[in-house]
Amino acid sequence: MNQSNYFELESHLRELMKKASYSDSTTKDMEFILQSFASYVKAMGLDEYSPEIGDQMVEYCSSELHVCDSRVSRAKGIVRKLNRLLQGLDGDAALWGDKSHIPDLPYGHRNILNSYADHCLKAGNKTSTIHIKFLVCGRFLENVIRLGCQDLSELTGEQVLQAFLAMKYDGYWCRISLFLRFLYEQGIVSHNYSGLFVYRKKKKTFPTVYSPDEIAIIEQSIDCSTPAGIRNYAIVLLMSRYGIRSRDISALTLDNFDFKNNRIKFIQLKTDEPWENELLSEVKEAVLKYLFSARPDLPSCSNVFVTSQIPYKPLSYLAIDTAVWTLFRKSGIEISGRRHGGRAFRSSLASNMVNDRVSTEVVRRILGHGTKHAIKHYARIDIESMRLCPLEVISPSGTFSRELHWKGGVSNA
Repeated sequence: MNQSNYFELESHLRELMKKASYSDSTTKDMEFILQSFASYVKAMGLDEYSPEIGDQMVEYCSSELHVCDSRVSRAKGIVRKLNRLLQGLDGDAALWGDKSHIPDLPYGHRNILNSYADHCLKAGNKTSTIHIKFLVCGRFLENVIRLGCQDLSELTGEQVLQAFLAMKYDGYWCRISLFLRFLYEQGIVSHNYSGLFVYRKKKKTFPTVYSPDEIAIIEQSIDCSTPAGIRNYAIVLLMSRYGIRSRDISALTLDNFDFKNNRIKFIQLKTDEPWENELLSEVKEAVLKYLFSARPDLPSCSNVFVTSQIPYKPLSYLAIDTAVWTLFRKSGIEISGRRHGGRAFRSSLASNMVNDRVSTEVVRRILGHGTKHAIKHYARIDIESMRLCPLEVISPSGTFSRELHWKGGVSNA
């Protein structure tokens, strides 16, 4: 397949991705990236695709959308797939590139690898995950054989080290360590080498927080003279007042609202846990205004929020995310280096409640978390409360005091 039209390439890539059976989280990320790419291509009036255009689309996601590092990496991965399609590759070769190479292994080693693939399948791994594990661990075994280890029962730690380093990517260790643990548990190797390297956890990052004043500026900047603006205002209030996730907002139906008794309730898609709260008057007013003055009349559609243009259909969570990101950028508040979107509303709500000394139980209930531990990372940014607990500075004494005076040229004599 040697095409250069972007949307034809994208369409074929979607077909390949669908067959690969990616996990739900990976599919969500890829859908968001592809939708962002399509928006960029349309906005720039582009038609033909080239590797240079791919680099521009990655830069757009990074500098304009300010997506997280993992999604930037995902965007780069999709561009590599598009580039391989452009080169005429197809199928697994287009999806995986060099990683599509099926390891050339002796019969015994191939059987061990197949057994590991079956083990992963029984453990609930997705087909695409098993495919990657098969290829990575197969390459690892190829390296082991090149080092002279024909019988895995004689495998040494030094050979494990050299075979892994020969792969020239430390990110593979998380997959290889699981494979090594499997080999040990099955009695194939005599030592458990899975702990040979220490896995380095990613550095914890602070959630992005916007002040109540900044949240108010975003809300006030929404143009409520249009149907889309009225809809987006109601969506933003659901996010800023309750921290409701975009997926849950997308799935809301009229049955989730009890306007008579001022209640809102639904089952959270992420946790499958029930969520219920009082329907605040300003949120109720915004939702009713949308339903009666801006929402298209769609008797067959029970979703509260729908698209504002024909063909009318339920508003997807990706469309909600895109609309919210756009509102952040147009509001005029400082977003450079800060994440902006639905999750920013959620983290801001939590952190501002913590700063206002709202009880942990109330914060947990409003956010819909199952346990108090789930909100502990918001406490890390409770700077205002920390300022109320300053530690007393102890005056230096003894040898330390004399050393300070001497360094400063002051004599105690």
